[in-house]
Amino acid sequence: MHQYWEHSIAQVTGSCLRVVTSAYRPLGGLYYFVLYRVFGFNPLPFRAVALALMLANVYLALVLLRRLSGSLLAALVGAVLMVNHPITLELLYSSGTIYDILCFLFYLLAVLCYFSWRDAAQRAGSATLSWPRIAAIVALTGAALDAKETAMMLPAVLWLIEVVYFPPPKWTGRECLRFLWRQGRGAAIAAALVVPTIAIKVLTPNPLSNDPRYAAHTFLGTLKAYRGYQNFLLYGNLGQGELTFLRVLALWIAMYLAAVLLRSRAMQFGLGFLLVSMLPVCLIQPRNGYMIYIPLFGWALYCGAFFERSCDWLARRTRLRPRAQAVATLTAAVLLLAPLIKLHAETVWRRAAWIRIEHRDMDRFVALLRTQHPQLPPGSSLLLIDDPLPASYYLLFMAQLSYADPTLQLDRIKMMTNSPAGDELTGYDYLLAGRWQLHDVRGIRDPRPPVEVRLDGSAVVIPEFAGQTVDLVIRITAPPHRVVVRGVRLDSSGCAQLAEPVPPDSPARIAWVRPAGGDWMSAQPQ
Repeated sequence: MHQYWEHSIAQVTGSCLRVVTSAYRPLGGLYYFVLYRVFGFNPLPFRAVALALMLANVYLALVLLRRLSGSLLAALVGAVLMVNHPITLELLYSSGTIYDILCFLFYLLAVLCYFSWRDAAQRAGSATLSWPRIAAIVALTGAALDAKETAMMLPAVLWLIEVVYFPPPKWTGRECLRFLWRQGRGAAIAAALVVPTIAIKVLTPNPLSNDPRYAAHTFLGTLKAYRGYQNFLLYGNLGQGELTFLRVLALWIAMYLAAVLLRSRAMQFGLGFLLVSMLPVCLIQPRNGYMIYIPLFGWALYCGAFFERSCDWLARRTRLRPRAQAVATLTAAVLLLAPLIKLHAETVWRRAAWIRIEHRDMDRFVALLRTQHPQLPPGSSLLLIDDPLPASYYLLFMAQLSYADPTLQLDRIKMMTNSPAGDELTGYDYLLAGRWQLHDVRGIRDPRPPVEVRLDGSAVVIPEFAGQTVDLVIRITAPPHRVVVRGVRLDSSGCAQLAEPVPPDSPARIAWVRPAGGDWMSAQPQ
């Protein structure tokens, strides 16, 4: 949201329409902008919309699973695999994953429309899509790209549909050229949109290319990422090499052979979808499991179709009557899905434990912050000397949400390369320490309460430094700025008159004070 605030909603909308732009995921920007304008910093609408989109994604996946597999049973099994897999965990908890949720929506919409229209054209005796339908596919591709760069392999998935479901009679050179010109036309035009979009995001300075986490991997790094994500699909750890790449390769070969032996186009497409759609996230530094939200669909399609074909094969081998075959299939589905649902629930519960702990501690710490400072002037800046929370920017976001102030600044010593010192400290309005007993302090190495001061027009009262010469930093709130006053001589009672009094119509307070030759100390109005 910070990056989007640097632009207007009109600029973000324009980036969405252009698609080929260096803007950072503009469709997510529209989500943030619109909800913020309507609801402000209330997190509930953000989560409600994200979860509603995820529910729509489940329905969309179920429809597409059934269309691609031709089986309601395969679709239901695949949907159960998707719904509670640990991959979806952070999507359920974090509004920062809206990019993946939106990309999934438009990615699968493009696949569903393409397959449905292509199937209808095939039944009508045509091998091509109409130009309006191709334009619709390109528009959906653009929306997916506006959401996240993982949509870059969508044209390859569209070509895969043609190869698996609508192949030419023979793979001769002439038929291949005819295939590319006629059946591959829609995918080629979608690729013509993808290539410049990804090129500008990779080759020009922008928020994505400037982030080292999105730097391209080596070939070995890409293989390692494939291994880790495949291990995560099997409920293993993403960051630990429980599967060697040879084992992963053997698994993929076995999956392909099973698809061929069972003559399942859905299994072949599911495996191809998995490997192709996973490539973009394997080219960059591996992150969390939600990154393979889209590839999860391919895994679900393969597993659902494999279960359906296995049940069908067993039924034919045992020569059951249709009614007995239906009962046996239903029983097998229950016996498979019941432990799967239990495994999903247990795995998600374990993986969600750290999220629940972090949320609990975050809520507790923000409550302490609000207790210490129930209200803060807009644009206030705080420095936490120490805090018990893990190093991340979540605390900043939570503080901004709590105070409904996007301009609030909150720095943490544990996340800074060098601790601020000297005049750098005067950039902060408050210094806080105490971990779970949060309170204002004088300085980074001085846990005492702030110096008590009073400012009344031109009169300054600082009893603690009576008889000394001090420097002051006065924070004026309208308009927000700071004034440094040096060499203020306090009398024996700690009083002094400023040479230039603060205008009475400008709310102000003394934020910092230091005795001559000393360190800056935070000040607290009496």
